[in-house]
Amino acid sequence: MDRLFEYIAKEWEVLSDAPFAFLVLAAIMFGLAYLAAKWRFSTIIEQVRATNETLTERLRLRSEQAESYKERALKYDDKIQQVVDSDAVALRERTLDLVKNLRDFIERYKREDDRVNERERSVMRSAGSEEERKAAWDKYTSETMRLSNERNAEYDRRFRVDAIMLRDELRSRLPDYTPAEPHHDMMYEHPTNYFGFNDVASDLERMAKMLTSAVNGRS
Repeated sequence: MDRLFEYIAKEWEVLSDAPFAFLVLAAIMFGLAYLAAKWRFSTIIEQVRATNETLTERLRLRSEQAESYKERALKYDDKIQQVVDSDAVALRERTLDLVKNLRDFIERYKREDDRVNERERSVMRSAGSEEERKAAWDKYTSETMRLSNERNAEYDRRFRVDAIMLRDELRSRLPDYTPAEPHHDMMYEHPTNYFGFNDVASDLERMAKMLTSAVNGRS
């Protein structure tokens, strides 16, 4: 600022000879400075507004997520209470229904796997070069992985929670029960393949039938 005053003092004689031009120049410079400041201020305001909107959206999503978790927890608690309050016959039927649905699920994916395997064999037989065989194998591997991921995701979504819940309730009513294989309990969490899925179904089915036998034996 001091330098500006010094410059004006030095050039005052020139400026005094053309006061109108000086005033015009000063007005232009003031206008440019004002526009620059206004643009900068507007940019800051926009940034603050965008940040606030982002934070608001995050809070909204977290609130919705919390409500979703709360609803799931309430539904799960209600489902557990229904299982705990059920008599032996109702628990047996509920378990066997899940076993049936689980085995239908297994058969559906087995058919899909067979279809993919047959198509892969057909393509490999007709492949004329090593590159074609490699491309066919890569496609087969990708399709197999896709089916495996879909199958495991569907088990987690449709069966895992109910299977564990029913297993725990059945075990509480069959204190002397021992699984046919020690690894069966691990299969409830991560069955990974058809052997695991079948282990879960067979373990639940065995307990359900033992439950009604135990009740009939006591009556």
